[in-house]
Amino acid sequence: MSTLQQTIKAFVSGTHNLLPNEIIPKDAASASANWITKDGHIELSYGRQAQGGSGAAGKNYGEHTGYRADGTVVRFRKVEGKIQTLVGSTWTDVITGLTVAADYTFTNYQSLAGAFVYIFGIDGIYKIATANPTSYTSLYDSARNFKGLAFIDRARTILWGRTEDGTGLYGSYIDSQTAVSGSTGVYTAVTGEATTSLTGTLAFKAGGATRTAFAVVITLTGTGEVFTDHYNGVLTGSLGNTGTINYTTGAYTLSVAGTGTAAYQWENSNVRGVTDFTKSATRLAGEGFVLRQDAFGTAIKVVIPLDGTYFSLKSNCSYKLELDTTDLAPDNNIFRTDIGVSSLRSATGTGQGIIFMNTANPSKPVLNKLTRNPLGDSFDTVPLFPHFKFENYAYDDVLVDSWDKYIIVGCKLDSDENNKLLLCDVKNKTVDETSYGIRASTKANGFLYGGDPVSQTTYELFTGFDDMGIALTNNWDSKGETWGSSILKKVKRYRYKGKIDPQQVVEVYVQQDDGSFGQIGTILGTGDYVDYTSSFAVGTSLVGQDTIGGGDTVPVYGFFMEIKFRAGKFRKRVIRFVATGIGYVSIEEMTDFDIWTFQDKLPSKYRSKQNVALAGAPDDMANPDY
Repeated sequence: MSTLQQTIKAFVSGTHNLLPNEIIPKDAASASANWITKDGHIELSYGRQAQGGSGAAGKNYGEHTGYRADGTVVRFRKVEGKIQTLVGSTWTDVITGLTVAADYTFTNYQSLAGAFVYIFGIDGIYKIATANPTSYTSLYDSARNFKGLAFIDRARTILWGRTEDGTGLYGSYIDSQTAVSGSTGVYTAVTGEATTSLTGTLAFKAGGATRTAFAVVITLTGTGEVFTDHYNGVLTGSLGNTGTINYTTGAYTLSVAGTGTAAYQWENSNVRGVTDFTKSATRLAGEGFVLRQDAFGTAIKVVIPLDGTYFSLKSNCSYKLELDTTDLAPDNNIFRTDIGVSSLRSATGTGQGIIFMNTANPSKPVLNKLTRNPLGDSFDTVPLFPHFKFENYAYDDVLVDSWDKYIIVGCKLDSDENNKLLLCDVKNKTVDETSYGIRASTKANGFLYGGDPVSQTTYELFTGFDDMGIALTNNWDSKGETWGSSILKKVKRYRYKGKIDPQQVVEVYVQQDDGSFGQIGTILGTGDYVDYTSSFAVGTSLVGQDTIGGGDTVPVYGFFMEIKFRAGKFRKRVIRFVATGIGYVSIEEMTDFDIWTFQDKLPSKYRSKQNVALAGAPDDMANPDY
């Protein structure tokens, strides 16, 4: 008999659930829920809170963050049959009467005409000036554009997903952002338009419902005060008065009475703009286009731009479109036939390339990265996280997005709707599972927001320490540790070091030789082993610039404790942590302190006597063939 000890000084491997738990890294989790690997330790996941209150039954079909010209965040979402914006803490209807079970795409576009969010779906195209988020312009015109899913890139809209044409890829005019001159340009200037006192409406809207205004200047005749537009819906008077302007409706208000004149410009995005898909009989550069991507007859699921190239991902293949500098000789070809995705949000563009959940082989889904090869002359796909068993989950409504250092994957585990969110750290090669079911996401000011798959609720994720007021369901299971040997052992003492909130409680369990888990002790936030002489500032959100995490901070304290335990001999053990309180906790170091080793024998549960080795029965009389 001999004694030894083993200490894990850092946790850097995340969850390894593909291989048997005996042969994964010593600091890895063999299974985990709502524990996150971060900065060399594991910590209980942060919580979630409903933003704008909990919603009625339904589903989220889109989340988006827009920005005003001054950088102010403006939030939008689609729930059921409506587009809403967040006004203060209330979700407010903007567009109603849309198809309920239809996903929509949102895209930001800033030009000389202002800051906008364009919204695309099977019901139409909608344009919202972010300075006036409760007003919208409906842009669908069967003679000039199409209903479908889209985004704007390089001053051109790329559209797909038409009900009438699932395999066509469409492009709009390139927005020239110039004044109208002959048959070119998109901006029309107005000068000397008479204004009424205090309130009024600019005349441009009466001339066309698809027009929006910008660069508004109102001059009062009596005082000579000039009200200047700062592109954020506010007019600033030269004599200290103020006003407002709605770029969509043309309505203005002034804080001082007086008539005068207005000068401004207006645009119609449907005429040589980003929602004009028309082209000449002989197409000219910068005009609209349609390209065929008909391989296998399957519809385009999503299109993602990368380095000036557009990748269309279908269920069983992908296309690559490159537009040349002349805009007259597009290179539109099949890229791969061994990759595919299942849904609109299966892929996202990042600084590292396109990250997507490849479900072309349904029995072996893989998170892939599509990126330029080292020579820069082509593109390659690279599998990510080969140690993680992605096939445990279902991806028919998957969400793939980026957030801070993570790729997030919303997926299903034994559920009809998304109920898991995987945090995938590409740089550190870790994957951790959390129990937040979302099907759409957006980021704002460093926070992650997710749309619920079963209600009209948007969540602020990984903030606070509770899940809508209750403690998180969680567990972290260690490696099946044998210390490299099949000989029998006993462990007399376990030591744990980390940080804890005084209100948190962590139960510690052990499993021996694949038996059931039994509790061996508890880590208390109020224990004598907690050092209250010094505290650490921990942020109330997962990411940020504070000591640990971000957002506001709360104090937590270091602990170093020991659990004494008596048990029978075993070959392999698994440690499990389960936090039962609400509050921060991390495990930074774990030691099996007093390991006793014994003879090289099978564990008692596997021992049996055999008289006939060939048959394998314990008694040769039990097998009539012998």
